[in-house]
Amino acid sequence: MEDIAGIGIHAFVTEVVQRGGRATPLDGSNRTVKMWGADGKSRVVRLRCTARGGWMARRQDGTPGSDGTGSSHWVFVDLAKPDPQFYIVESGEVEAGIESDVELWLAERPGRTRTGSHPIPMSSVAHGHDRWDLLELNATKDTSRRTAARPVARTRPKATSRVAVEAEVVDPRAVVVADFGGYRMQGRFDLATRALEITRGPMEGRRFPDPTTAANAVASFLSGDVESCDGDTFWRLDGTKSTSLGKYVARSR
Repeated sequence: MEDIAGIGIHAFVTEVVQRGGRATPLDGSNRTVKMWGADGKSRVVRLRCTARGGWMARRQDGTPGSDGTGSSHWVFVDLAKPDPQFYIVESGEVEAGIESDVELWLAERPGRTRTGSHPIPMSSVAHGHDRWDLLELNATKDTSRRTAARPVARTRPKATSRVAVEAEVVDPRAVVVADFGGYRMQGRFDLATRALEITRGPMEGRRFPDPTTAANAVASFLSGDVESCDGDTFWRLDGTKSTSLGKYVARSR
């Protein structure tokens, strides 16, 4: 399996160096990096990396005081394009957003617990694109500055404690969203099978055989009447361009 986290971290470290700073991953963590900006001051950032779709955090990340790293920012790395894209957002903002979403999720169904994965969509971090100023790095980069080549394979150090390390979760399905009746729904679409799973909003956790069946189900649930929707236009890719699901499928053929 491709080491998405390793590729993303190496891309981030390279970017930092070329923008006048330096960075190094913290020992024992594949998602936390200590870096120094062009101002010479150090800071800790938390990285999330993806090769397709949105990113994943934990529901616990929204709990005040849960960040034991003391991070100042989260950096979301998108490896889907030839040149990696970076979205930099203050830790407090990310954690507050997770907390708000999780509180709504808990309220929807009593008995749920604040555990498990939590999706971070592009719409939540798009405003942080190339905000290198937040990390006190140069707006332009010097590509002549190089870092060491990323190792082809990494050996996990022998465990010295019984603390479990949570693995990076990479979901290859496309992240889709839809708005209906004042609600924002998010789902994951499998291009190969056309199945669509609702991952946030009403009917969360339900899986449908195709986008139209999913659209009819959630729309009917929200309106209290029988609704007939076109799944190709009801759903759209999560992102700044908001491409309809139908166009995405047509381009992928």
